[in-house]
Amino acid sequence: MPPQDPKAPAAPGRPGHSRRDFLRGSGLAAAGVALAGSAESALHEAGADVVQTEGVAIYSGSCPIELKVNGEAMSVTVEPRSTLLDTLRNRLDVTGPKRVCDRASCGACTVILDGEAVYSCTTLAISCTGHEVRTLESFETGEGSVPHAFHQNDGLMCGYCTPGFVTACQAWLERNPGQEPTLDDIKQGLDGNICRCGTYIGVFQAALDAAKAMKNGRS
Repeated sequence: MPPQDPKAPAAPGRPGHSRRDFLRGSGLAAAGVALAGSAESALHEAGADVVQTEGVAIYSGSCPIELKVNGEAMSVTVEPRSTLLDTLRNRLDVTGPKRVCDRASCGACTVILDGEAVYSCTTLAISCTGHEVRTLESFETGEGSVPHAFHQNDGLMCGYCTPGFVTACQAWLERNPGQEPTLDDIKQGLDGNICRCGTYIGVFQAALDAAKAMKNGRS
């Protein structure tokens, strides 16, 4: 994707940095050894082993957790370091999010966490307890839906990036209901995802068509 014009307007209601900046910063922070906030609380509640090394808390062992994935409560035992992507794909058989870069750069692993698009490859599974995780398996696929718009506009080639793009598009449209976004809005909204095949024309048109369909009440 060509670099964005720094003077280009941000997507509606999302001023400041791009989604890529937000995802990369928050995802990498969550994947650090020193945990904070909900992740640390969840680790303590799950009874993970902790060792203090030079003032840094290092967690180990196995922790039973419960995740709400696509509206269903799922119980699983994970290591504290397990990412949401690994847990979904390898433990819960939710394979929509794809592993491609595994370093919060490409967006193929995107899921919706409490309404926000996040990289699951750098989000700790244990930090998602008590939150709602959605993947493209839960999306409507009928006429007017985001997956349907991608199909109609050939918004895919090899397919590795497609689930992430569909998920990011779904999240963006849900956060901006009833709007008719411009092409620049869509580019800003999907900035956290990369298509190595260069299928951006189809992807962007699919997002525009899906937004129009959602506004007209067809999805």
